[in-house]
Amino acid sequence: MSREGSATVETTLDQLRETYGRFPVVEEETVVPEEALVECMASASEGRLGGTRTLLERDGRALLVRYRDNPEVWDLPGGGLSRHETHEQTAKRHVADQLGIECELTGAFHARRQSFSLVEAGDGTEGLWVHFEGEPFGADLDPAPEIAEARWFETAPDAVAAPIRERIGARAAAD
Repeated sequence: MSREGSATVETTLDQLRETYGRFPVVEEETVVPEEALVECMASASEGRLGGTRTLLERDGRALLVRYRDNPEVWDLPGGGLSRHETHEQTAKRHVADQLGIECELTGAFHARRQSFSLVEAGDGTEGLWVHFEGEPFGADLDPAPEIAEARWFETAPDAVAAPIRERIGARAAAD
């Protein structure tokens, strides 16, 4: 089995671990139609197959957002990589673009290494999605139009993805 982008993903993970320490990496395989695989491979060759989410924390509370295109779910600010952008640059850009604030990244707490192929265990490509932790600079949020709501939480709401809920819960239990 050959995976385009595999060496790049591994190098990125090594660099992130060197900076932020160890964090869990979940591996997922997705079988996609040919046109989707071609798009994934093009994105990987341009260095933009992947993305980030950033858990911003202040005073024991976590900042979550609801996107207008999926308002039932609370999420972390974030999105896809731009051409040849690092995961750290992506995380900071999306926080600034979506919330109107800057942040410092302080850790990584979860990653998803996802492979895409035409058949199970077949040749394809890989991307990396990373969940960072960060501290915001400034208190005044200026949400972008794509954000339906941004709110600080002491405990995770029900409508949030498992890795985010677990991280917020672990932080609350430690306090």
